Amino acid sequence: MLGLTPVQVSDLLNASLHGSGNSERLNAQLGASKADSRLVQKGDLFVALPGAHSDGHDWLHAAYENGAAAALVSRVTEDSPSNLPLILVEDSLLALHELARHQLKSLGAPVVGITGSVGKTTAKDMLAHLLGGPSSQVHAAPASYNSEIGLPLAILAAPLGTKRMVLEFGVNEPGEMEALLSIALPEHAWITALSPAHMEGMKSFDTLVHEKSFLAHQGAQAGGVWSTSRVCGLAAARGEIWSASPHLAGFRRGGAEVLNPVPGAFEVELPQLGVCKLPVMAYHEAELVAVAVDLALSLGESPKDLKQRLSDLPRPPGRLQKKELAPWTLLDDAYNSSPTAAFAALEVVSSWPGVPFKAAVMGTMHELGDLAPVYHRAVGTEAAHGDLDLLIGVGQGGEWILEGARSIDSAMKTEFVENAAAAFEKLQAHCPEGSLILLKASRAEALEEVFS
Repeated sequence: MLGLTPVQVSDLLNASLHGSGNSERLNAQLGASKADSRLVQKGDLFVALPGAHSDGHDWLHAAYENGAAAALVSRVTEDSPSNLPLILVEDSLLALHELARHQLKSLGAPVVGITGSVGKTTAKDMLAHLLGGPSSQVHAAPASYNSEIGLPLAILAAPLGTKRMVLEFGVNEPGEMEALLSIALPEHAWITALSPAHMEGMKSFDTLVHEKSFLAHQGAQAGGVWSTSRVCGLAAARGEIWSASPHLAGFRRGGAEVLNPVPGAFEVELPQLGVCKLPVMAYHEAELVAVAVDLALSLGESPKDLKQRLSDLPRPPGRLQKKELAPWTLLDDAYNSSPTAAFAALEVVSSWPGVPFKAAVMGTMHELGDLAPVYHRAVGTEAAHGDLDLLIGVGQGGEWILEGARSIDSAMKTEFVENAAAAFEKLQAHCPEGSLILLKASRAEALEEVFS
């Protein structure tokens, strides 16, 4: 299908910038629902896209009322607002992709692309911070904007004058990485992890490794690919040879070393930086820092600046985020989940010092396909081998987790509940003052909402 020609893209960018009264950036607001249209701000370009339950074309009037300067649409009807300029294209999603390509070309900013089964958003925020962030004209994708819709929106959100971009590339099915790379081709790639995730769409782990490795094959021609020896070796064992000389960092062949793994104050020794104290919760997060530092050094950052920036690394919401919820300490890791992420979260809880009682509320891990029961039971078995006093399983996935936990002879108490509200009641009944409580499930389960 045809999208916009280069001339039309240029005209649209200029018109949108002029119409918004903002000389530094183009605002593009995705539209698939009434809620999306309400997010529109004055001067925004509203992109009407079909959604799973609604169609952005049905909310053009609402977008106009909220200040949209124009709308990008793939159809015009008698009900379309006459007072809102409409840019008609054959496919609004493909046109959005072309806008992003044009914006990226206009900026001329080199891209660092990050993918992996887990850790993409944490890695992206860490690296952008270590590169100096907005004050150094480094633009990072907002939140987890990493899909065929999110990636172009992340690019269009970059201010004019951006000198470097750090973007996420998230894929759930074969073919999606190639589509993302057609929008933005990174000069440097970072593959954070390769582990079972999105198996419903990928069907097999070999397929997942192959699809994620496209970023290394196609998107790191200029600067190379960064990862750990473990991840690189796992890919190589499945026939995915990333490049002649991948850059390996981390705690094995990378030269970094954990000196004292205290959650929230990891003490590590990093090549070129020496001994550093990191505000991270888990071993895998400390290893992400080690790779991020190695990549930042290769991009010209000084060891002195990096060591200073390590003290206030950002933490994305819902990723091992420590919250004080009197009378307990809450470890919110409920933004998303996979078997590997669940194992890592349980390890954090087990290693947490000085608390009288440890509990975990665990729910369904989505997109695992036919092997979902097996993966959930494995997580339950791991929980039973750990240092938990109470395990609460929520919903279908929670029931499978408890099956695995109860197959092990353990003193840990187990409880099953249907929803997060019921889990909160169980916590109130069983958890004394000073307890540490982990929340872990896929985002759709919304475990954290009961505590908000």
